[in-house]
Amino acid sequence: MVMARTLILALLVCWAGLGSIQAAITIDGYTAPTNDRFTNSNSFIASQFDLSGIGRTNGQWATLIAPNVVVSAFHARPATGSVVSFYASNDPNGTPVQRTVTAANQKIGSTDLWIGVLDSNVPNSIRSFSFSNTLLSGAPPVGSAFSVGNAGIFQGANAYLVGLSPTSHIPQQSQAFGRNRITGYSENVPFLSNTDNDSLIMDYDSSSNANWVEYESRFVGGDSGAPMFVEYFNTTTQKQDLLLLGTNAFVANNGTFSGINYIGNQAAFINNFVSISAVPEPASLSLVLSCATIFIVGKYNRRAKLRC
Repeated sequence: MVMARTLILALLVCWAGLGSIQAAITIDGYTAPTNDRFTNSNSFIASQFDLSGIGRTNGQWATLIAPNVVVSAFHARPATGSVVSFYASNDPNGTPVQRTVTAANQKIGSTDLWIGVLDSNVPNSIRSFSFSNTLLSGAPPVGSAFSVGNAGIFQGANAYLVGLSPTSHIPQQSQAFGRNRITGYSENVPFLSNTDNDSLIMDYDSSSNANWVEYESRFVGGDSGAPMFVEYFNTTTQKQDLLLLGTNAFVANNGTFSGINYIGNQAAFINNFVSISAVPEPASLSLVLSCATIFIVGKYNRRAKLRC
């Protein structure tokens, strides 16, 4: 079913010069132990997952998709030179791994997605998230009305929404998790002059609605750039894991709709960006140098064989 809806969009941060809105994500039935990552509680709804790849600066979000590459929302992106903190566990007393955002960052096409490069790889204690590469399509908007259509394999999926914590924390540890069902997909949602911003939409349902889920959530100001996930089976670890679907982008109709920048339609560009930006691990770098040496020798010794 495709529905033409006229939605009034609102960004999740204020315009530059007006100051940032730093309210907490709205989560039905919120408690610090169940919804706040850094209470380090076994009852935390995402305690079974490795969340170390979710980073924050003093005010912005940056989520790892490679050891030195992060994504966020362009309108709430970390500034060049800002320091991103990652925590290997949910322990608030842990020592953060910190990396600096370099100038090699950019907006992805005509979307609100942003991709950035860190000054060096994070250690193995900090994970990178896999992200969707599923293409979605729908009807383009007509004026201020845009269509909310089927989200394909993600339609109705139970998602993890991430935003600022209602509990007072240092900025780098302000990470709260709620839930919602994916309501649909929208093509080219018009905001901030983006012409190709494809979005997944989550409706904020009341507890009497059949689509309501425990810890039903919606975005508010300050949540832009945070990641949104669904569960999937990771064949490498043979465990349930989190798949990154995009970054928080906007709210609509007085907050009853939350929208993310869907990452799957930009996967080809992102994969190419990652391959170009990748920093070789020390062992790999040694192998490359060894291969180069063998190649140089081989120019003068035809019996030499390149086996790298």
